[in-house]
Amino acid sequence: MCKEILSVAISVAGTIGGVWLGARFSRQAAQDLLAQQAKAEFASTFTNTLVKLHSEIPNTGEGRALHILQDDYPIHFSAYLKLRAVVPKKQQNAIEESWKHYAEKDHYELSAEREFYRFCHILEPKKDEHQCLLAIKHINALLSSISP
Repeated sequence: MCKEILSVAISVAGTIGGVWLGARFSRQAAQDLLAQQAKAEFASTFTNTLVKLHSEIPNTGEGRALHILQDDYPIHFSAYLKLRAVVPKKQQNAIEESWKHYAEKDHYELSAEREFYRFCHILEPKKDEHQCLLAIKHINALLSSISP
């Protein structure tokens, strides 16, 4: 009888352990799926922006890239917040660092200043690259930070 009780106890412990491990793996898989979906949504918000930046419009004035980035910023920022909420802490730090480089001058207190200066780094005359190419470079760097 002692062996039977021991056998039942081991079976119950094994079942509980198996259920616990299964639940843990299932939870991790669900978190990974949410993170992958958020990464895909984040990347997809930049599709229209990249199309606009790649399109060649004759006789465009200076600041075209700046206006494109400023117009699309609310969509990008919303996707960024959603992404930050679901990725693990280790990835959050990398994404936040890349976001700081993307929206470089986003630390002003007044919202009008933030709007005006947020993407002024693509207007710097000391850069040899065209503004649109520089904006694309910043977006690509940001998107590469979300890949595993």
